[in-house]
Amino acid sequence: MPVASDLHTRSVSTPVAPPALVRAGAERQQWIDSAKGLGILLIFFGHVYSTVTPSALYVYIYAFHVPLFFFISGLTLRPAAGPLGGVVQKKLRTLIVPYFWYAFLGYVFYVAGYLLAQHQGLQVPQFDYGLWQPLTGIFIGTIGMGRIINGPVWFVMALFWTFMLGYLVNTYIRRPAGQWVAILLLTGLGLALAGHVTLPFSGVAALTALIFFQAGYRFQTERLLQAMSQSTRWWLLAALFVIGLFSQVNGFIGFGEGILGNPLWFMLFAFSGTLMVVLLVNVADPWCGWLAFIGRYSLSIMLIHMLIIKSVKVVMSGILGVSIQLIDNDVGLGLIVLGVSALCLVPAVFVMERYLPFTLGKSTPARAQALPRP
Repeated sequence: MPVASDLHTRSVSTPVAPPALVRAGAERQQWIDSAKGLGILLIFFGHVYSTVTPSALYVYIYAFHVPLFFFISGLTLRPAAGPLGGVVQKKLRTLIVPYFWYAFLGYVFYVAGYLLAQHQGLQVPQFDYGLWQPLTGIFIGTIGMGRIINGPVWFVMALFWTFMLGYLVNTYIRRPAGQWVAILLLTGLGLALAGHVTLPFSGVAALTALIFFQAGYRFQTERLLQAMSQSTRWWLLAALFVIGLFSQVNGFIGFGEGILGNPLWFMLFAFSGTLMVVLLVNVADPWCGWLAFIGRYSLSIMLIHMLIIKSVKVVMSGILGVSIQLIDNDVGLGLIVLGVSALCLVPAVFVMERYLPFTLGKSTPARAQALPRP
């Protein structure tokens, strides 16, 4: 990844990507895909059970699994990659277009359930928001209060703004010290607002995530991983795992909703968990090919998995004659939901990648050629 010194001495008015940066962008590193794969599996698992009364395992996972994805996004940042208008256009296509497609798909699922409940005369708490609030909430772009039915899509909205802010800071501020000052100020603003103010377009989460995005970018540019010996990586991995065990002191984290607990504890456990995953997929790289494969489709999984999980729970509720709340809190039933949802994900992702690439901001279904047929 980029290490060229001219990264900080280029002209501010006409930024040009350094050759080393361009060459690095062409090389796909398996461990980055593996980190995405492990991260999306943690997010998938994290949406199976209830978070109203989260278990200790959930507290541990939620402490870092979303910051991990912002860190990973920063790993592949290429400042001055081209005209700003072109960069914005690309990110609108690859992030905002998928956001609207799958936010509206979530609303369609919601309307179908709402009308069915009305027809059967059922009072379902999930439908207390009516039809208007979830629809307008799509255009607000921030999770909470019934605004986005397909909850995980808030992430791609936040990532758009985090990326754009990170891109501007690293392209137009010359020195690393100045970049860090800007990032820390913006992140500090996000932390100050979290839990107190709700901004549209997942603005609070986008600001808070900037420090993870920037850390990922500098992690690559400074080649910190390459500077570690294999034994150092193992020792550090073990230490980070132990630190993460104390995440219980900060309680459950809801990143998208601004539930962060103590800011210092939040940062400690978010970074320790993120770096733990990065080191884990590196030391285990020869055995992580399957994780890398999953990671290549992490966006598709992120966009659709919650709708599949909810659908499986509704079907199980009808078949077993039990409430969804019971399914949310039962370990055994949750494992069934996990298994059935995972099986359903395969054909769903296949269809998205092969036949609906435009919903993912892709012009052609090139990557779908590697997907197994359902």
